[in-house]
Amino acid sequence: MTKNDKNKSESTDHGRPNESRPDPDAVTGEEDLLPMIESQNETGETVGGEEAELSTEETDEQPVTAKGEEETKVKEEIDLDRFLRLAAEFDNYKKRTAREFGDVVKRANFRILRELVEIIDNFERALQVDPADSDGAAYRKGVELIYGQVGDLLAKEGVTPIDSVGRPFDPNFQEALVQMESDEYDEGIVCQEAQKGYRIGDKVLRHARVIVSNGRKGRTETGDATGEKTEE
Repeated sequence: MTKNDKNKSESTDHGRPNESRPDPDAVTGEEDLLPMIESQNETGETVGGEEAELSTEETDEQPVTAKGEEETKVKEEIDLDRFLRLAAEFDNYKKRTAREFGDVVKRANFRILRELVEIIDNFERALQVDPADSDGAAYRKGVELIYGQVGDLLAKEGVTPIDSVGRPFDPNFQEALVQMESDEYDEGIVCQEAQKGYRIGDKVLRHARVIVSNGRKGRTETGDATGEKTEE
């Protein structure tokens, strides 16, 4: 190669762009894309990594929530079963108590009735006697004995008569039929007893039916200086 050809070749090389040299504009474009990608990551629009993390957390929370609901359901079923058992036991207790109370009442009635039939036997014997063929005093004495048996039976069971005559009228123990004048008793005092009353302990078995005095005959509602009522 001659010196002139060599110079031409060099001049040609200097005038032709080098294809392997990097383009400054292209490098600058890639650098501009990096802030855009980072901005998208910060706003969460195309955050693939964060979406994956959220999905993983939701997947972890779902089994925990399902387990809690299952435990709550099991606890409710246990509580319901316990409530039903208690209700059944209480119902059985009421039935058993009522049955036992009924048995006690039956035994008490059985004992009383057994003693009562013995009194009825004595009444039947008295009825078989003709009063015309017997001494009236003896017959009365027999009836009084039977009456005494009845009184003893009532007293044994705690039943006592209510004393009314000569006492102030008390609606807790007596029932007033009428009021009438009385020479013996003052106003408000029971003067007669139409039907005897009975009580067992502190409870009234039957109220006495009584007649209450409204004062002596001939008394007026006016009184003297001492406050005592005077007769007309």
